[in-house]
Formats: sequence, C-alpha cells, structure tokens
Amino acid sequence: MNLKLETIYLYIVKKADYIVFRMLGSLRRITFLILVALLFCCSFSVHAQQTNKERDSLRTLKILKDALNSAVQNNSSTESAELDMEIDGLIMDETISKVGRDFFDMFYATWNAPKNAKNFTITIKEMVLPGLATQITILVNDEEVFKQRVQPRNDIMEQMSNYAIYKTTRYLSNYERMKSQLDGDDQSGSGIF
Repeated sequence: MNLKLETIYLYIVKKADYIVFRMLGSLRRITFLILVALLFCCSFSVHAQQTNKERDSLRTLKILKDALNSAVQNNSSTESAELDMEIDGLIMDETISKVGRDFFDMFYATWNAPKNAKNFTITIKEMVLPGLATQITILVNDEEVFKQRVQPRNDIMEQMSNYAIYKTTRYLSNYERMKSQLDGDDQSGSGIF
C-alpha cells in the first residue's frame, strides 16, 4: 500500500478501536463490522481509482507510441534529398591578404545562385605568390571550378570576380541538370540487359 492508504487505514482502525471500546457488546461488534466494511470499500475505491489511472496512463502511452511509430515511418519514407542537412549557398572566405579579401567582397556582392541549385558550399581560397599577384581558387563542394592569378588592380579584380561568378554559376546549373538526368527514369534500373 502506498502512504496515503496506510494513513487512512491507521486512522480508521484507531477510530474503530475507540468506538468499540466505548460501546457495549453486540453493538460493538456491529459497529466494528461496519467500520471494517467501510475501510474495505474505501481501500477498494482508492485501488480502483489507482487502476483506472494506471489504465489511462497505459492507454496514453500506447497512443503516444503509435503516433511516434507512424511519424518515424512517414519520415523514413520521404525522399533523401529532403533529409540532407546542409546550408544552401554557404560562401566561405579563406583568403589571407587584402587583395584576396577585396576579391571575396566583389564576388559576394554580385553573387546570385541559380534557381535550381541546392546543397552546395562555395569556398574561396587564396595563395599568395611572389611579386604582386595572388592566386584565387574557387571550390564548389570541394570541386575546383575557378583558379586564376589576380593582380591588386581594382578593374582587373572586378573582371576576374565577374568571370568567376560566370564559371561558378555555369558549374552549378550544369551540375543540377546532370544530376536530374541521372536521377531520371532512363538511368534507373538494375543494369542487367
């Protein structure tokens, strides 16, 4: 029994003993039997309430379990493209000099991703060369797309950033088109003729 039931039980027994002690013979027995019956009914109703609560809790747990299983099944049936966890269009700056930073700023200011491109990361790296030139490399998902020497003149850097944007945009649009062709019905199958 839990603590509440024990407390109620002890209280009723003490009251019954007190009443039985004060009453006369047969009347004592009848009163004692009534008190014992009350105690039994009280403990039974508390136990019934407790089992009803347990049943309700088990029913609620079963409903939650079924809902969780159906959510997991629905989630596992979705396409894998929706499950990819990548930030679309992230442009990372790994330049180390002012010339590289200026190139990155020009690239970033005029960059617009193609509409159908998704799940890509652009990394702009710089390697400082002897003299006044630096070499800029642009990677899309770790694939080299653009590699060029850039001089610290603004007009040349602007032309190079526009050319880099053109090459990167073309790569992304070709990549998405090629990916959609490979995922098409013509390319699916077992490979056995």
